[in-house]
Amino acid sequence: MIDALGGLTAVAALTGAAYKLVSGWRNAKRFPARYYLVMTWALKRERFSAPPSLWGQVTTAEMEKAAA
Repeated sequence: MIDALGGLTAVAALTGAAYKLVSGWRNAKRFPARYYLVMTWALKRERFSAPPSLWGQVTTAEMEKAAA
C-alpha cells in the first residue's frame, strides 16, 4: 500500500510521520489506527482501496468486502 501511495517519502509527508517510522510499517501487520482516514482518503484519490482491518479497525465481513 505504501507503494500505491507514492512510496515512503510520500506517505511520510501525507501522514506527518517520520520517514523512519513509516519505513517500519512495511514489516508491521497493521498501520497505526490514527492514520486510517488520511490513508484511505489518499488511496481512494488514487482509485485504490484497502480493508479497514489493516489499521486494526473493528469491522464486519460485509464491511471488509465492501472496502476491498
